[in-house]
Amino acid sequence: MKAITKGNEPVSLTQHRANKPAFYENLSKDDTRDSLLAEQGHICCYCMKRIPESGKTPGSKIEHFLCQDKHSQEELNYGNMLLACLGNEGSPKRLQTCDTKKGNQSLTCSPCNQARNIEDLIKYKPNGEIYSSDETINIELEDVLNLNVKNLADNRRVVYEEVQNRIRIEGKRKGTVALNKKFLESEKAKLIALNNGKYSQFCMVGVFVIDKKLNKMA
Repeated sequence: MKAITKGNEPVSLTQHRANKPAFYENLSKDDTRDSLLAEQGHICCYCMKRIPESGKTPGSKIEHFLCQDKHSQEELNYGNMLLACLGNEGSPKRLQTCDTKKGNQSLTCSPCNQARNIEDLIKYKPNGEIYSSDETINIELEDVLNLNVKNLADNRRVVYEEVQNRIRIEGKRKGTVALNKKFLESEKAKLIALNNGKYSQFCMVGVFVIDKKLNKMA
């Protein structure tokens, strides 16, 4: 999961809220989707899977971190909005992920929470499993968001292994600790940088692998 820095809401959302009565259901959502898409670098707010080029496509859904049913006063709050993948919508519950699986359930920590950076709370195993040392968050990853469903774990495992192998090979080539550390920092910078406005899928898995290596060199 990647931390999200919220930007300014689209003008159309501001204008919509000013026209009473204003509800989420009668909001024209294209501008909001596009704003969220750019804000998140085209990856899902929870699983980090690629979201299609345009927020207007049926490949994404606007997620309310605080669900609309229980927090109707937050339904037009841009700070409460994220963009999620479809999370295997229409599939059996055991295969659903992200917002589709979450529904009206609650989560402890938002990807937008600046006071408690989600990236510091999430870890990854070599087999692609996502987990947290915080037991509550760990349960939410597993049960509320279902982020260890097989296809997601497999995708994360591929990224984990690719980055780990690249580190191993380049580490032998670089020779010195200083050169190896410089290489690792460069690779990390690439993973957290936008490329044509997009982050790479599952980018934080690679960052986790690199940080583990860097911590051992400290």
